Amino acid sequence: MPLVVTLVARLLESMFVIGSIGSVAVFVLSGIEDLKMLLGREESEHS
Repeated sequence: MPLVVTLVARLLESMFVIGSIGSVAVFVLSGIEDLKMLLGREESEHS
């Protein structure tokens, strides 16, 4: 039984780490896009 608990804990821990890395990646990419927009480097398509 302790082996099962250890495996489940490791699984949840790895899911947390993967989710955290994904969240940081989204945060960084969103920040880059926002900076491009704020600095006017993004092509605007106004009609």
